[in-house]
Amino acid sequence: MSVIRWKSFARRTGPGLCRTCVWGTVRKGLGARQEEVICRLIAPNTVVPFAVNECTDYADRRVPVVAEKVEDRRYGFVTEISLRERQSQGR
Repeated sequence: MSVIRWKSFARRTGPGLCRTCVWGTVRKGLGARQEEVICRLIAPNTVVPFAVNECTDYADRRVPVVAEKVEDRRYGFVTEISLRERQSQGR
């Protein structure tokens, strides 16, 4: 007779993506199972009733954001003459 361990066939449940997502808010209580997960991306803010494994709008809060230099940004319209000047200067 063989023994089957059902736990090994069970779906793996982990902490979910919401803990490390920019949009997720996790509130924990005193008990082990007292936890409330809220997604701030969905309006109005929605309680997530399960551990999320995959999300299309996931943004990892552990990754540092690289600030863009102000000098690198270009706004507005340019004239054809200024474009020619920039091309001749090699910019």
